[in-house]
Amino acid sequence: MVDPRHLWKADERIKQARDEHRAAQLDDQKRCWEKVPGLEELDKTIQRTVSQALAAALRKGTDPGAAVEAARRENLAAQKKRLELLERAGIDPDTLETTPYCPLCKDTGNVNGRICGCVIGLCAKENLAELGAVLDLEQMDFSNVSLEWYSTAFDPDYGMSSREAAQTVLEVCKGYAGQFPDYPCGNLFLYGGTGLGKTFFSGCIAKEVAQKGCWTVYATAGELFAHYEAVKFGRDGSGESQRQVERYQRCDLLVLDDLGSEMVTPFVQSAFYQLLNERMNRRLHTVISSNLTMDDVRARYSLQVASRLEGEYHALPFFGKDIRLQRREKGLR
Repeated sequence: MVDPRHLWKADERIKQARDEHRAAQLDDQKRCWEKVPGLEELDKTIQRTVSQALAAALRKGTDPGAAVEAARRENLAAQKKRLELLERAGIDPDTLETTPYCPLCKDTGNVNGRICGCVIGLCAKENLAELGAVLDLEQMDFSNVSLEWYSTAFDPDYGMSSREAAQTVLEVCKGYAGQFPDYPCGNLFLYGGTGLGKTFFSGCIAKEVAQKGCWTVYATAGELFAHYEAVKFGRDGSGESQRQVERYQRCDLLVLDDLGSEMVTPFVQSAFYQLLNERMNRRLHTVISSNLTMDDVRARYSLQVASRLEGEYHALPFFGKDIRLQRREKGLR
């Protein structure tokens, strides 16, 4: 699926690219005309005879055969002479052919009824620019993950060390992003204390999925529920909140960060269940990060919400010492 706003911007970019591509071709043609005397006249003769043949064929009440044949002979003679001129000048005729910007879709934006890859690629760039406005995508890459910040000491509460847990999280998140949307676990729930990498890992997933051309939306819980409230209580004068709500419900991947930081009200409970249910019914995918454990979720939200998260999400724990504090202690940023 493609964000309509990304599609509109991509269409504008493609129109600009097509215009620039055509302008470059015309410049090449003009330079050749200046370099090869007589070439311009031959090109115009070829264009004129094509028009004459078409007009004769469509003219009613007359036999077009003779006129079409005359135009054809003149056209072929001009093409032959044109090839001779170009050969003597050392110019490849193919370089002067009028070609589309995208040879796959011929600049229509569609191939066999589907959006062309040229459009998908531009939409992905728009999506990444949007994500980059709120996430440090330059740093958010699985290749930058260092497990050294996680302890090798056994933690009896989890039955493993924080490094072992982080290794599992890394493998699952890389698999999820790399195989999206076909990874066996459709939704992820990243939970644990602050400063342990939940936002970083979810950002890595968002970046890689968006690069594939899949529509990816990132939002904090606070801003997401604020848009739902604006729509519900008539505070959406511009319609922007309605557009945002539709994006949350329809995007290929929703990355919901910092769940549990919002104020829980009956309305928030209802909106959250509606979001989870809507996305589940549409078979869309969601990655949620939170400081809440599943026990906290059951205590904080409705039974319906807790049931959706427990039944439809693969939970990945983050535990150990705050990485930001560790870096600060070592004088690192």
